[in-house]
Amino acid sequence: MKNKKMVLWIALVVMAIIPVYAQQYDSEKDFEIDWDKNVKDGVIITKYVGAKKEVRIPPSIQNNPVTGIGERAFMDNRNITRVIIPNSVTSIGNSAFSGSNITSVTIPDSVTSIGDYAFNGCSSLTRVTIPNSVTSIGDYAFMYCTNLTSVTIPNSVTKIDWGLFFLAKALPA
Repeated sequence: MKNKKMVLWIALVVMAIIPVYAQQYDSEKDFEIDWDKNVKDGVIITKYVGAKKEVRIPPSIQNNPVTGIGERAFMDNRNITRVIIPNSVTSIGNSAFSGSNITSVTIPDSVTSIGDYAFNGCSSLTRVTIPNSVTSIGDYAFMYCTNLTSVTIPNSVTKIDWGLFFLAKALPA
């Protein structure tokens, strides 16, 4: 009887853990991809087709690392409020999140460039911390982020257009 209870208890614990682990990242089916010809065996997300408010981009799709978020991948998606980008991503493309409803984005240390208009019109975005790995921020990347009150830009950024904060409440220190 003791062994049956122990087996049942272990089964319940495993069943409880599996859904938590499975929800760590969104399904690969929630993303349309394009093979990046510039990065060996990497894929670029070209569109988010899921319906979640909090998007957790997987570090790999079809057993290949997700190396970039392409142009307009999340553009005008009013459903999403938060995006978590994995450490495999090195670039955020032009207008990638433009016009979306994100309030929070986690940019990992692997990202080296943020494209033109990348977060343009993200009026719900309030805070951005750009990691030390970023060396280039495109033109008007945060234009019309009207609720942006806190921005941290590291010294590593060598290309920046100060118009990127046009009509934002905060300017970097």
